[in-house]
Amino acid sequence: MKDYEYFWSVYDYVSNIETINGIHAKLDRLTDDSQRRFEGEFFTPLHFGQKAVHYWSEVLGKNWFKTGKYRIWDMAAGTGNLEYHLPSEAYKYLYMSTLHGSEADHLKKVFPAATCFKYDYLNDDVEYVFNKTSLPFAPNWKLPKKLRDELADPNITWIVYINPPFATAQDAKQKKSKTGVSKTRVELAMDMANTGHAKRELLVQFMFRIKHELPKNTYLGMFSKLFLNAPDSIEFREKYLNCKYEKGFVFYSKNFHGVTGKYPISFMIWNLSKKMQHKTIQIDISNNNGLNIGTKHIQLISKKEVLNNWFKRPKNSNDYILPPFSNGISIKVENTDIRHRARHDFLASICSKGNDFQNAKYVTILSSPNVSAGAFTVIEENFEKALTLHAVRKIPKQTWLNDRNQFLIPHTEPSNEFLNDCVVWSLFSLSNETTSLKNVAYLGNNYQIKNNFYPFLIEEIKLWDIKESDFRQQLTLDENRFVALWITQKELSTEAKLMLEKAKIVYKLFYENLHQMTTNKWKIDTWDAGWYQIRRCLADHNLASDPLKELTSANEQLAKKIAPLIEEFGFLDKDEVYESI
Repeated sequence: MKDYEYFWSVYDYVSNIETINGIHAKLDRLTDDSQRRFEGEFFTPLHFGQKAVHYWSEVLGKNWFKTGKYRIWDMAAGTGNLEYHLPSEAYKYLYMSTLHGSEADHLKKVFPAATCFKYDYLNDDVEYVFNKTSLPFAPNWKLPKKLRDELADPNITWIVYINPPFATAQDAKQKKSKTGVSKTRVELAMDMANTGHAKRELLVQFMFRIKHELPKNTYLGMFSKLFLNAPDSIEFREKYLNCKYEKGFVFYSKNFHGVTGKYPISFMIWNLSKKMQHKTIQIDISNNNGLNIGTKHIQLISKKEVLNNWFKRPKNSNDYILPPFSNGISIKVENTDIRHRARHDFLASICSKGNDFQNAKYVTILSSPNVSAGAFTVIEENFEKALTLHAVRKIPKQTWLNDRNQFLIPHTEPSNEFLNDCVVWSLFSLSNETTSLKNVAYLGNNYQIKNNFYPFLIEEIKLWDIKESDFRQQLTLDENRFVALWITQKELSTEAKLMLEKAKIVYKLFYENLHQMTTNKWKIDTWDAGWYQIRRCLADHNLASDPLKELTSANEQLAKKIAPLIEEFGFLDKDEVYESI
């Protein structure tokens, strides 16, 4: 009792409703984090819920909640953050369902006029919703009868107001925490409908059932990632979300407690009773305080428009293999799907995973097949476009706002100067991990990995001061590499020539200091060492610091020249490139 009395001598009992609601809004911080992450639960910040209510009024009219015409259903209500700022007159028209019984009990206390109940929207009653005409027995519904009766009333217009789980099965970063998250009864129904890879997204599963269950006179207002242009979602969007966009806003994902990624979260209102009218969506940009600071345009592209379809990827041979690499010098053999097929005219491989900014970090160039599913083989016929694709995806700076923007096939044919600049920029970028490796053991054989992207001619290198007799001997027996010959055939821009001049200084210093560097760490055994090996070896010994800085500066200047042309030729929409937000 003494401790209890002391507690109340220090703290006041909370009676103010707004304060209580503020505490309730933070309940997500008290629940199990690993469970929330598996289920994709990230509770909506109150001020963005308030902003969404304002947008509902702009779409439906100022006093929409007083007419009795509308019913509202939140199938992922959680602790009710979305509904805190709904007018109290709307509560009697409100249905709130949530996955956990404890949350349903909480909702009943906070929203006593609403119909609140425990319900698993992706598993409960699914067989009744998707098999209405073929059931040999009377359904044993978990859905309240009042709700089912009102769903069947043609005079009622429905509002689905929802922040569905943000979870994708087998996400590359969270495989352990997300494994099995999409295995629901709705996913099985999506399999029957052949909806493709989009089924892995829980928010897409919610939309799929909503489209089947709710009547046509329905408005869908949803907080979600910008999934509209993801290639895996385009087919689903065209088939199941071909409806009119009304209004919406985007804000930074970091406003959600517990979210680690940096990407846009959208709130968008769709009129399911009308067809999509435009191929470009205009959406407000909100800052962290909920104030609009600009406008973003989202082009609703088709799958054939994405950059990875710009040129045909060459088919690899069934009987010619090279060791599969995960970076410039590391073989990776533990993958179930070993991607080691190549071809006799193989020059390099480029990983071009996805088509958006969030996947740009995976875009790399290797001298052997890349273990990534997004990799393709570079040969002479696609060389210039392949390296242009690399530069186009690496040069624009990623922000939270453009994270889901798609790179596109250019609408205007790029100039030769632009292509050449992109090639030269790529040769000395940090994502160029080309290497030369000797006697690489793989599947019982030894492989010699050539660096086909070595930029200088042997005739010139022989004149340099090379502190390694074996390298000088190798030069007398070898031949020029593909890129060195390509450079001699091109009329390069002033900026590209400057880069090559700065690079030559760095390469000369590398060969001059071979005798005092631990080259074995980076597996340097041949004269045509790759840019990945050379820059790392010099950095380890703090050699060529100033020349490397000068080369980096020249690389940045060339990138500044290339950047605006990426928009001009149409690799990105003009409205979707932001320098800083």
